[in-house]
Amino acid sequence: MNDSDPNILKDHFFERDSFLVAEEILGCALVRELPDGNLIRSIISEVEVYDGFLDKASHAHRGITKRNQVMFGPPGRAYVYLCYGMHWLLNITTRESGYPAALLIRSVSDCKGPGRTTRFFHINGEQNNQSLNKENGLWLEANKNKLLKNIKKEPRVGIDYAGKPWVNKLYRYGLKSLEDCTN
Repeated sequence: MNDSDPNILKDHFFERDSFLVAEEILGCALVRELPDGNLIRSIISEVEVYDGFLDKASHAHRGITKRNQVMFGPPGRAYVYLCYGMHWLLNITTRESGYPAALLIRSVSDCKGPGRTTRFFHINGEQNNQSLNKENGLWLEANKNKLLKNIKKEPRVGIDYAGKPWVNKLYRYGLKSLEDCTN
């Protein structure tokens, strides 16, 4: 395993405030190595933050379950679950163990939408609860350009069940432009 690569984001990168991590992974590359050795790489362009017990849109709001237990574990892990019985969604855990938080990867430069993103990267339930690293075939690479990003913040999508104030919180972070964000 060659996780000594300085461009690969390590677990400690994710063991911080979820909102800060959300801003900093915009412009980073999500990378997947397929079983045949081919690499898929695309720039993260949109994420949503789900942070803590109070967030009524979070799977962790009502406590730990078999489905959401990954959110309570160590940072830097894939939390992959099936939505509507047909779309796998990729989240990345943040914060310290025991505090439930994750970032939903909503879009990358090559496709928009969390379900399309997982299909593009061939991600499914097999990646759930795996550390993000080369050994597991799914990782993030730092934004090599370290550019100042023009970030837009908007309400999250599809969380009407959470009610106010959660449906209005600006917890969806996106790049206003992908220009100059290529790695």
